[in-house]
Amino acid sequence: MSRQVLTSRAGTWILDLRTTSPRHLGAIRAWVAQHLPGLGSTHLDDVLLIVNELVANAYLHGGGPSHLQLWRGVRPCAVRVEVGDVNDEHLLLTRTGSGDPALGIRLVDNVCVQWGVQHHHDHDGKTVWAHVACDGFSE
Repeated sequence: MSRQVLTSRAGTWILDLRTTSPRHLGAIRAWVAQHLPGLGSTHLDDVLLIVNELVANAYLHGGGPSHLQLWRGVRPCAVRVEVGDVNDEHLLLTRTGSGDPALGIRLVDNVCVQWGVQHHHDHDGKTVWAHVACDGFSE
């Protein structure tokens, strides 16, 4: 991942995750943080939690992630995270025993404004997305 200086402008960035593994989660979070300069620490922590949970969920249950798309709006301040995977099965949202396989998505639900799943009809897989509102970016 290349280093570049980014400003607090609106934008969309895509990271190809097809050749990654769970050991890359730290580098993926660093890439996201690099693209959100000036975002307040509370909202950045929320975004990084969402990224971690959605990407980890794609590794564990989605057959592996295909990409991460990050969108940032400035007025109003908002961040949207999208993670594509290769499995078109629905997300498990109910507790099914001693472990809670839906804990990650429940954490996402607690820190975002809205989240959802878009199933792809032209190819296998789905995109899980989450939207975070924020107070603004500092320069």
